[in-house]
Amino acid sequence: MRDGNIGIAIIVETLVTEIERFGESNFDVQVFKKSYLSIKDKFPSLTEEEIYNVIQMAISLYNYKVHENVELVITAPNSFKLKALKTSIVVHELISNAQKSITLTGYSISEYFAELLEELLDKSRKGVYVNLYVNDFAGKQEQLDKLEVYKGRFLNIYDYNKGADKMAALHAKIIVVDGHKTFISSSNLSYHGLEGNIEMGVLIVYFDAKTPLARTYSSSFTEI
Repeated sequence: MRDGNIGIAIIVETLVTEIERFGESNFDVQVFKKSYLSIKDKFPSLTEEEIYNVIQMAISLYNYKVHENVELVITAPNSFKLKALKTSIVVHELISNAQKSITLTGYSISEYFAELLEELLDKSRKGVYVNLYVNDFAGKQEQLDKLEVYKGRFLNIYDYNKGADKMAALHAKIIVVDGHKTFISSSNLSYHGLEGNIEMGVLIVYFDAKTPLARTYSSSFTEI
């Protein structure tokens, strides 16, 4: 390791030690005296005010954390005494509450999902980016026909290309909303997946996260 990197590592370690020992809510020059001296020694050209700004920036970066909440989601009979969210409710609320983007994968999509397909269409009309990835589009065309008519800037449908392996399939069941809500499950977009089977998944919500609108897709998919 170069001497310069060692010097930076020492400053970082000193800053973290003082933040964790004395707290970070109230910046005090005397509390961060060791950090001040370490930075001054490494960067002698910095003014006193600039060193204080560096320390305050380091404190802010230390405090910048993305928090997440993870909850169990199930499809199961009411007799199951599990403390968990219900799959059908989670799927409906994720789509209904989307503000910027929806990415959804579907292996099995039945007529039971028709109401939510209408919701996806309505969201795209309101400027929400909708990216739907499906397995075997031709086999689902009856359910997706209306969406296909309205595909455009805010609504895209991608069909998985099996290639040489005819047994290959897009089997994932994932919904990502606004870049910070993710539902991963074994449930298909069908009556049995949302209501009839025993299925399990997790809902992960990230707080203070950025919400980029991803518009890229794998070469394994063909845009419909």
